[in-house]
Amino acid sequence: MKDVSIDTRSQRMLELLAQGAGSKLIAKELGYQDGTMRVYLHNLYRKIGVANKTEAVIWFLKRGGTSERASEPVAAPLHRGDDLLGEMALADGLFATLGVMGNYLGPFGRVWEVGARLSGEEQNAEADARRARSRALWNALMKGDFAYGKALYDVDEGYATLSSSATDGTLLAALLAAGGYSHAAHQLASKLTDRRRSRPAVPAREAALMEVVFDAFEGKASGPGLTRLQKAADGSGTAPNRQLAMVLLFHAARARRDPDRARQVANALWGEAEAARKELQAMGDNALAAPRSGAALAKPAVREKEKAAAR
Repeated sequence: MKDVSIDTRSQRMLELLAQGAGSKLIAKELGYQDGTMRVYLHNLYRKIGVANKTEAVIWFLKRGGTSERASEPVAAPLHRGDDLLGEMALADGLFATLGVMGNYLGPFGRVWEVGARLSGEEQNAEADARRARSRALWNALMKGDFAYGKALYDVDEGYATLSSSATDGTLLAALLAAGGYSHAAHQLASKLTDRRRSRPAVPAREAALMEVVFDAFEGKASGPGLTRLQKAADGSGTAPNRQLAMVLLFHAARARRDPDRARQVANALWGEAEAARKELQAMGDNALAAPRSGAALAKPAVREKEKAAAR
């Protein structure tokens, strides 16, 4: 059996095979027709030099694969220096590592919330619902919860998400691509850029980003995909777009077994969140101000007791 580089879709196919799934179940999971899936499996077997499913699973497991989902945390060695944040991101994922700081990243985050309040923008149920949908997609991407995106797509092929917001459509397409749901991701991306349809148009920068994302997750491990996505993450676009590219780069680097790059991205995201927090704090937002000590918290209660005794 030979050593070859495999793309994200092939990685997911092997994971499902290792779990005992057949071609029909794999086709349903990845969003393909059963006949198409059989062709993909045949091509995969030929590529890695095996004759059947059993040999494919053995090939996969011998090379460090597991039967768990690709979105599950990858165990990180504890002897790689003092980059505690990067190590935690590799072990537990971005969402858990960034914690409350994640609120300063992505669409409709704390920056948007404070800006809307300062501008006197009135909130309503529809705006709140749209923000909740966007944040749910963003949080799923941060968590690596790719199944959330597939479940949302399966309801109506992403129509409701697209109709609501082109940006949400981009988030959903990115979530699908990162999770290895290539067919669904391409279908949704084609709808995003179809100008004939009466729905919000996706900005050109976001459409270009999707092309880079497909290259990063579907291209060869030695190809230019990660480098192109790195350039998008280092770009000078809007903060949410840049941060989207950064989160996708983290997932792609982890899937490509490039832990150093994944650590760097995690640290860069923390830096983005910290910069936003400091900027908002200078504007008077103290949402993450240091909590008062126990003694300080007790003082108001003491004063109330003193007032009551004096009455």
